Amino acid sequence: MTSMTADRPPLGATGHIPPTADDIARALVGTHSPAALAGTGYLTGPDGHTTAGQMREHQLSEALLLGSCSTTNDVDAFYRRDQEPDEEWHARRDDTIAKYCARCPIAAACLELALRYPEAPEDLAVRGGVSEENQLARADTEADRLDAARAQDLAPSAQRAKRMDAALQVLELARSHIGLSVKPEDRTKNHAKLRTAVSELDQLRTDHRRATGWAA
Repeated sequence: MTSMTADRPPLGATGHIPPTADDIARALVGTHSPAALAGTGYLTGPDGHTTAGQMREHQLSEALLLGSCSTTNDVDAFYRRDQEPDEEWHARRDDTIAKYCARCPIAAACLELALRYPEAPEDLAVRGGVSEENQLARADTEADRLDAARAQDLAPSAQRAKRMDAALQVLELARSHIGLSVKPEDRTKNHAKLRTAVSELDQLRTDHRRATGWAA
């Protein structure tokens, strides 16, 4: 697979800055399913880590169904046994990585999900061909990026809550502020409040549709 950075277009006559690897990955994730990304090699290697970093939690989870280990019953191969000596575990771990992770089409997605939502240290396992200790080191090094990714994972729920609150506000204003029992002068003011609330709700819907790839 050609590197994302090598695929960047040259600086055009307009002077626009070429897209970064993250820009390209974001576009790929927004237009291709996890299966398509895996099938074209965009979820392995250096490019895979860039692509996986732009995926949302549900996309990463969907990608796991395509993993080399998705149909194996040998789950224990990825975990260290209780009281297992270092030498024995490291040998088993290397075998597991060679057998499953080295040829896995979604290794980068597997690792990204493990880094973004890690288990307790004592429950860590081989993920994406990376050992437990290296996962901990990477999680520490990439802490800011992972925090931002988790925030983006939660964004749809937060946006949905805002839209619901805005819709309830519109209903409340319509029900209690513009009825015939309200004084005409107050009704005019309340109509303005209602228009403002409706406008805010429309903007929240537009922002949501843009964020999820729908035409506004």
